[in-house]
This record gives sequence, structure tokens and C-alpha cells, in this order.
Amino acid sequence: MAWFFGTSVRMQCYFSAATLLAVVQKGFMVGQFSDNFLPEYVQRREVEGTEKADRCFAALYNHLIFMLVVMSLGVFVLMPWIGELIAPGFSDDQQKLVVLLAKCFLPMMCMTVANGHLQLIGNARGWFGRFEFYGLVGSAVGLVLLVVSARFIGIWSLILSQGATQIVLYVGSWSYLRRQGYRHAWIWSEPGFSVWAVVGRVGVSSLYVIAAQSLAFSFNAALTTLPGTTLAVYKYAENLYARVGSYFMRPVSVVFFTDAAVLAHRHPLQLRARISEALYQYGLMYFGVLIVLFPALPNILGALWGSPRYLLADIQQTTLFAWCFFGMLIVDGAGGIFRRLNIVMGDMRWVYEAMTLQQIGMAFAAPYLVADWGVAGAAWLLILNVLGMMLAGLVILIWRRPQFLVFFPLRTWKLVAAAILPLVVAWVVPAWVPWLRYTGHFGFLDKIWSCAQAAMLGGLGLALGLGVGWLIGIDEVQIGIRRGRAGCQQVLRRFGLAA
Repeated sequence: MAWFFGTSVRMQCYFSAATLLAVVQKGFMVGQFSDNFLPEYVQRREVEGTEKADRCFAALYNHLIFMLVVMSLGVFVLMPWIGELIAPGFSDDQQKLVVLLAKCFLPMMCMTVANGHLQLIGNARGWFGRFEFYGLVGSAVGLVLLVVSARFIGIWSLILSQGATQIVLYVGSWSYLRRQGYRHAWIWSEPGFSVWAVVGRVGVSSLYVIAAQSLAFSFNAALTTLPGTTLAVYKYAENLYARVGSYFMRPVSVVFFTDAAVLAHRHPLQLRARISEALYQYGLMYFGVLIVLFPALPNILGALWGSPRYLLADIQQTTLFAWCFFGMLIVDGAGGIFRRLNIVMGDMRWVYEAMTLQQIGMAFAAPYLVADWGVAGAAWLLILNVLGMMLAGLVILIWRRPQFLVFFPLRTWKLVAAAILPLVVAWVVPAWVPWLRYTGHFGFLDKIWSCAQAAMLGGLGLALGLGVGWLIGIDEVQIGIRRGRAGCQQVLRRFGLAA
């Protein structure tokens, strides 16, 4: 997408339309329904059986789809007025293009919401990774369509690509559910289960959703007032982080939430150990991202995206935003764990109220930070928002359930410490060694050289990270190095190069 369309005006209109629909999509509160219903589903399955729990889900799903259709029609009618608000820095023609793109996005948004609710039953049943696999297949299909159609229909190929992705995910999800024995009941109610009770509990989080989307709306509007291509490069960095999060971070969060719901019902004393393990898994991700991705990121982006439509200044700005996103990964992960733990323990109202206040503060601060500090203000807003979300969950946990308070274990801090040196490499080495610095050239040989630079910087970061990890006694690092050494010795012996 970045290579085909870069940071053009039409691409910025596309991102504004996507943001508009994302704001509306969040209004359907897929995550909040999952947070509310999943513990109830687990409890009903334990007490009343799987068939009863599935029928309760079916009644809820049918209501949600009906509400989705009704609300989508309302959004379609109001689209022209909403488009003016989300892109105040655009011209009239650009705002019209934003509205037109958003209208074409609307059916895909409906399918995205439907797919999100379908994943709820899969997560509740413990079928982790299956829906993500179909999402990956759908993304591959969408990428092929994008490559084939981009030259002929331009920006509209993105609509076609994303539509294909959602259709593949929808069909794949339903087919998998049927193969696993799930039979959807098209019912409106189920004895002993109140759909509106679930909706009412979600109503507690509705203020948070409004506040969070107000922040997204405010931030997008502020970015459209900046000169140049800031909005587009920010969206590219955000999408990059979202993709990485969906494949690596989200599974940890979903599995933890399901396990925590079960443990809270069966073995609450084991919950602290499960929290510690989830935090450590985020530490492992943070270690891997920092030691390899951080040093090589400018060169990787240059090799992938560098073109006449994506210049050196755009790569540098994208790198800045991506560093902010990935640098806060471990804080973001901890915040997700603390929030979900509060919900499992019955403190959903308190945690959502705390997050609502935090998001309202960020929504008011966004225009001033961006107006006064420009790109630096936008970067600081990202950092402060992630930190504030984590603190909101942590404060409620300390206040309401201090017995379950678990900070990062010592082995997690070892991972963070081992990643600091590669982090320094990301800034120091390219500044001292000019031939390792991405220069903004995008010819074929230049891209090959950018790949080589990325490999050298990533390899240096990996070597330093593993070396420090070995010295300070990180178990996974030491085990991995020993296994790697044994594997190399086997290969050498096979070719007669070692005794």
C-alpha cells in the first residue's frame, strides 16, 4: 500500500475515511461485548453445558447484527456532516472524496464487526489462532488483488482488497465453527438469559468508547492541519503496529482473558502465577522487537516503501512514530493485562470510568500538543496515551484488588535490560557510520543495499542483545544459544568439518 500510493493527497483522504469508519466501528463495542459476555459464557458452559452457552451466544449475536444494520443506515445518512468534522484541514474536493470513500467502506465495516463478534465464540471455546489464520489468508488474497488492480483503479483497489480480506475471514470463520460442531440458532431470546442485561453492562463502557473515539477524531483532525504528509505517515506507522499487535500481542491478551475467567471461577489462587506469565510473554516480545527491529527499522521501511511517492522525509517521520508505538509495547501489554484482570474480577465499571477520564483528557490535549509542537507533539501524545491507559488499570487494581497485583517479574526486567544496548545502537551506529544510514534512494540496487544495511544493523542488535542476555542469565537466551550451538555442530559433523 505504501509502495503503490505513498503519502499522496488521495491516500490521506483514504486514511481519513478509514479513521471515520474506525470511529463508527468502535461505537459497536465489539471488544466490550467480548469482555462482558466471555466470563458469562464460560460460567454457563461450566454449569449448564456447552449447548446452552452456545444458544445464549446466538441470541446475543442476532441482536447485535440487527443493531449493526440499523446503525449503519443512520451513519450513511449522516456521513457528509461527519466528513467535514474529521478533516477540517482538507479542501472541499478532498472532503467529498473522504465521504465517498467512507460510504464504500461501510459494508466492509459491517463485516468487520460481524467477524469480531464471531471470534468471541471461538475465543470462549479456546480455539485460539484459527480465526487469525483465516485473517492471514484473507490478507494474502487482498494483497494479490491490490497488486493486480492498483494500476487500473488506483485508490479504489484498497476498497476491493479490504473487502476480499473480510469476506475470506467471514466465510472461513463460519466454516470452521461448523466443522467444530457449532450450530448457530437464529433465535431472538433464550430462557434464563437476558440479552439486554449484557447490553446494559456494556452501557457502563459506552462512555469510554465515546471518549476513546473522541480522542481518535480529535487527533485525526489535528493531524490534517499539519503541513506535508504527517497524517499519512502516522497512519502507516499505526497500521504497522496494529498488524504486529494482532499477530503477537492480541493472542497473549485473549488467551490470558480466557484463562483468567476460568481460573477466577475454579482456582483463584493460581491467578497470580498466570498474570506473571502473561507479563513475561510481553517482555519476550519487547526483547525481540527492540534488539532486531529498532536498529534496522529505517532501512527496512526504506527497502519496502521507498519510492518517488514515499520519500526520505516520510520514511524518517514514519520511523519516529513507529519507534514510539513499539517502544511502548511492554507498557501497552501490561495495561491490557491489568484492564482485563479488573474486568474478570468484577470491577469493569471502575476501570472503564478511569479510562474514560484519561481519554477525555487526551482528547482535549491533542489539538494543543499538535498545534504547539507539531510532529513531536503527536509523538508525545502517543506515549502519554499508552502510559495513561496502563496507569488507569493499575490504579483500579491497586485500589480494588491489591492481592492480585503482580508487577513484571525479575526475569522480565532482565529482558528489558538486555534490550537497552540494541536500542542505543538504533540511534548511535547510523550516526557514526554513514554508510549504514538510509539515504532515501530507491533504485533496485539501492533497495538491495537497504536490505543489506537492515541485515547488518539487525544482526548487530541481535548479537548484542543475545550477548547481554547470556551474561545476565536469561534462561530462554541461554537455552537458545546452547541449542543453536549443538545444531551447528551437528551440521558441521555431517559434512565432515568437525569431529
